[in-house]
Amino acid sequence: MEPDKVRFVCMSDTHSLIRNIMFDIPNGDVFIHAGDFTKCGQKDEVISFNKWLGSLPHKHKIVIAGNHEF
Repeated sequence: MEPDKVRFVCMSDTHSLIRNIMFDIPNGDVFIHAGDFTKCGQKDEVISFNKWLGSLPHKHKIVIAGNHEF
C-alpha cells in the first residue's frame, strides 16, 4: 500500500453469515461495517462478529449499528 494514501474497506448486511464469506476481505487502513451484522441482535451473534472483526488486519475498524442491532 502507498504510504501517502488511506484505503477504506466497507461492507454491510452480513446478518451473522460471515462464515459464508467466500472471498478475502481486501486489506486496507480502515474497515467499516455499515450495519446489520446480526440477524436479530442476539448476544452470541455480537460476540461472534466481534471475534471475526478482531481477526481482520485493518488498523482502524468502525462498526455502525443497523436496524437488526437492537
